[in-house]
Amino acid sequence: MQEAGSALVVAASASTLGRSLKRGGWTPFAIDGFGDLDTREHCRECRVVPLGKSGFDASALRSAIERMEPTDVAFYGGGLDSLPGVIECLARGRVLAGNAPETVRLAKTPRLFFPLLSSLGISFPETRFDAPRDVRGWLVKHGGSEGGGAVNFARDTEISRPDGYFQRRLETPPMSALFLADGAESRIIGFNTLWTSAADPHLPFRFAGAINRTSLSGPQREVVRGIVAGLVPALRLRGLNSLDFMTDEDGGIRVLELNPRPSATMALYDDEFPSGLAGLHIRACLEGLPEFALPAFPARAFQIIYAPHDVEPPGTLEWPVWCRDRPSPGCSIEKGAPLCTITAEGADESEVLLSLAARKTSLMRTMTAAGELAATCAPGTRPARDP
Repeated sequence: MQEAGSALVVAASASTLGRSLKRGGWTPFAIDGFGDLDTREHCRECRVVPLGKSGFDASALRSAIERMEPTDVAFYGGGLDSLPGVIECLARGRVLAGNAPETVRLAKTPRLFFPLLSSLGISFPETRFDAPRDVRGWLVKHGGSEGGGAVNFARDTEISRPDGYFQRRLETPPMSALFLADGAESRIIGFNTLWTSAADPHLPFRFAGAINRTSLSGPQREVVRGIVAGLVPALRLRGLNSLDFMTDEDGGIRVLELNPRPSATMALYDDEFPSGLAGLHIRACLEGLPEFALPAFPARAFQIIYAPHDVEPPGTLEWPVWCRDRPSPGCSIEKGAPLCTITAEGADESEVLLSLAARKTSLMRTMTAAGELAATCAPGTRPARDP
């Protein structure tokens, strides 16, 4: 059995993984795109590689990985789906706890993934790689994209990237299944409803949060379990993974994509595992599927708050305990960029949604007051902008 040691995490945001590792007795080191207060609190060291509009710069990320000190294991979260070459760099000279680069390539290359689904008898929304005559009711997507950032309405017949494709739009809520696997067997941790935000017209399907409750029936859950059971050996999936799907008008399950790494929804379950889900992820990757009991999970959700305007949070700001991914003092957050994540839990979905709404209102009032206070400060006393 792998004993807790040191672990390097590379992700767009490493805070959830770092927190989970620390709870399990690991010493986390991180490379991520934000370097927020939560990540720095949980990790021994955090190096920031800024995220551009298209995500990480592969060269800068490789350079940061090569400069990090050796650790017992290394693994990755979101932000590397389109960068399997960086995963190869991460695995060089380290024990990689995660899916192999070739697995990521297959899962995130649409021209390979959807034929694989067909060969396994797994349903998905109608998908094509040439433009339909009438684009109404169709979406344009791209392989390797994350967080809905490269999903848009098909308003014309052009696909801007070679990994682009057209897919029929379904009107039901997107859902996901978080599961643990060892390349042969798997076990679902939980089912989730995913939220998107259309506040930015250029990003109409941007990921905005999730809740660990769904409207799925018992038979529908069994269908999802069967899909996961088929994909795990076909792709040799290991560790924590997430399957995104929707239901069609007849209640059938239609797969959207597979995220072959720990997803943000692990935050909805991690607190009920004393040693942390990240520890189970490592064990499943290196040893085999561990035995564990699935506890009763309270209704729990998180919502990503995107800055409604340019924000410079003052260093004196006291963040509520229900805020995570808190930006570091002195940073500058542009309009539309992630500001923080708010969380809530309760007895049922209704209670959680009411709590989230109240907390968002409270946070916006606090940020507005902080902005008004900062505007009255002398120019020399305001936090410096990031270079």
